[in-house]
Amino acid sequence: MNRARLVRYSLWQFRDFAIERGIAIMIIGLLWGYTFIAPLRAAMGAAFAVGPASPTWPLVITVTSSIVALSVLIALNGIISNDRKMGYYRLLFSKPVSAVAYYAQLFFVYMAGVLAAMLILSTVLHTIVPTFSVFNYLVYAAVIYIAMGGIGFFLSAFIRFDWVALAAVWLGSHMLRDVYGSTPGWKSKAVELLPPVHRLTDVSISLITSGTAHTSDVLWLLGYGALFFAFGLLILRRGSLAD
Repeated sequence: MNRARLVRYSLWQFRDFAIERGIAIMIIGLLWGYTFIAPLRAAMGAAFAVGPASPTWPLVITVTSSIVALSVLIALNGIISNDRKMGYYRLLFSKPVSAVAYYAQLFFVYMAGVLAAMLILSTVLHTIVPTFSVFNYLVYAAVIYIAMGGIGFFLSAFIRFDWVALAAVWLGSHMLRDVYGSTPGWKSKAVELLPPVHRLTDVSISLITSGTAHTSDVLWLLGYGALFFAFGLLILRRGSLAD
């Protein structure tokens, strides 16, 4: 594997992210935030004040955490499967570059892209809501990218319609945990194997508000995503993109 070539690829990877995904993330994030927060500010007028003690703070958390999840979904869409479907892998790996190293690098380049987009969006929000912490938001975005993105990476290495599958897994896990999580029997045990989406509410509120969260919750999310990221790399190592 030519490491210098892999480094050069990273520049193209980031450029592709900015053009193909970054612009969409920025537009959706700005529109989503404006749709929810601008009317609230207009209605409250001079009384507009948002902080952790404000009744409007949960809305801010819901909107901003949703933007992160949607951004990760956009970023991971087709990260591997698109090259397989379009046949681009033939060009990419006509040179001595490892597919495992290439896509591992791509995953983290896209993570940097998502964090850069979240930095811009949160900075804009901070000018409107000064109590909103840009740093805390970036920490939360990094956690969700690993947790959600690791699963998306695995799915993209495994199947073609990865973004649909990732949305189904993420939302379906939430619904199944709500329905069966507290019921007796094997079903409650089975749902424990699903992604730990039930921990997201507490993690989002804690991390975005104060920059801290229960260590076990954060480790559970990071560990689950990292495990499936490793599974995705294993599929790339042992499988074939031509399959």
